[in-house]
Parts: sequence; structure tokens; C-alpha cells
Amino acid sequence: MSRATVRQAIVNYLNGANVTGLTTVFGFPPKLTPEGDFYNGSDPNHKSGAIIYLYLEQERENRIAFGGPHDGRKMVEYTWVMDCYFRSTTPKSEDAGQANEAFLDSLVAAIRADRNAGAPGTIFQWGEGTLPGSPDIDVTSYYPRNINGAASVTQTYSQLRVIVLEEIES
Repeated sequence: MSRATVRQAIVNYLNGANVTGLTTVFGFPPKLTPEGDFYNGSDPNHKSGAIIYLYLEQERENRIAFGGPHDGRKMVEYTWVMDCYFRSTTPKSEDAGQANEAFLDSLVAAIRADRNAGAPGTIFQWGEGTLPGSPDIDVTSYYPRNINGAASVTQTYSQLRVIVLEEIES
């Protein structure tokens, strides 16, 4: 397996997980994200939407089984960061903040719902930490802020970190 395989598994899973308000998950941030990407595929007059950019913050490997010259096992631990941008054209920033919380709750629920992210041959587990009692999912969210003037768009930036484990033969 590879980093690219794990990244694509996460992108595929989240894009199909029916996360509230999520329109697109990008494996890498594009040079330009058109405003329409926040509302792409939404019902007419839908006022809010989110995009996620994936970032691989850290990778570690631990030997879990010795097999001589062949057939050894390693656990690869990734720290994945999801940079989440939620935008809303609702008149009140409080409403945009509540919609962002619904998005984040749904995103965390999607991670909890499938410990293999829909790819059991690729992802051993995610959102379960590395050991009992270790951090699993870490969410940081900031205040909604107006961009492009007072009556335009409210954006809330949030960051979600999740531990992803991949078991490989090595």
C-alpha cells in the first residue's frame, strides 16, 4: 500500500458518506477553489456548504510481527488533518455557526460509523487511536467570520485530526 492509496480511500469514503453540508473532499488543495464548489450539487436556494482538503501531517511505522526474511508485519500510523472550510450565505453568523456544528457532528459520526473508511484491505482502522485511551479524533473550530463584506458570506474554518492505521507486509 502507499500514502496515495490511503488518501484516495479516505477521499472516496467521505465523498460518499452523506456528511451534512459536505460538497467535496479534495485529496490536495487545488490552486483555485471556485465559490461554486462550496454549493456544488446542492438543492436550489441551498445557502451553506463545506469542502475538505486532506493533509498528511505525520507518518510512523512500528514492527508488529517478525517473519524472518519474508512475511513480517508493520503497522503504519498516519496523522491525517482535514482542513474544513464551511461557507454560508445565511444572514446571521449564528445560523452559519450552527450549520457548521451540524457539519462537524456529521463528519465525526461518519468516521465513527466505519472504522475501515469503506476500505478494509487498505485501512486497518481510523478514528480509534493507536492504543486504548489514546487520542482518536481531535476537532478544533474557530468563530464564524464574514468575508467579502457584511452581507455576503460567512466562513468557519475547522480542523479535524484523525489517526489512520495501515497494516502492511514488510
